[in-house]
Amino acid sequence: MTHRLAALVVVAVAASLAGCGPLADPDAGAAPVPAVTPAKPSPTPSAYSGLGDSVKDSGDIPDPCTLLSEAEVKSLTGRGIGQIDRDGAGPGDASRFCQWQQPGGQLAVFLARTTESDFAVETAEADPVEDVGEDAFALAGHLYVLYGTVSIDVYCRGDADDENLAKAKKIAKALMPRI
Repeated sequence: MTHRLAALVVVAVAASLAGCGPLADPDAGAAPVPAVTPAKPSPTPSAYSGLGDSVKDSGDIPDPCTLLSEAEVKSLTGRGIGQIDRDGAGPGDASRFCQWQQPGGQLAVFLARTTESDFAVETAEADPVEDVGEDAFALAGHLYVLYGTVSIDVYCRGDADDENLAKAKKIAKALMPRI
């Protein structure tokens, strides 16, 4: 079911990014639509999926709860899931979150639009993190990753700090091609 929902979200986002409207209701007897030749989209090197459905640089922020399956969360964190807290937000909201409550731990993912200059505002306590996203830093147990115009905040707890950070990096890397 989660895969079908994720596929539906991907199709909806792809359709909205491509400028397509909703499918016409065949019972509505719609009037003919004038022919319009839209600009042919060109592939961008920033789209990881190769399907042109990335919202890395524009489009609605996806629901993080749909980006990782329960099996993936269990595998990436090494813990089961007791409860999933969803944000209740909808398409067009500027930020989204999902939180997986786990026995002895927690995983939370926050996604929001940002700019490179806003993301670059670091505090003295932030530690730069290599090998994930375009820019990344760790602060107060959170891993912040810049991916295009999306700020990814991964909070993974339940283990030692260095292990939590290593897991957060794996989670961020799993999320990026799905955003």
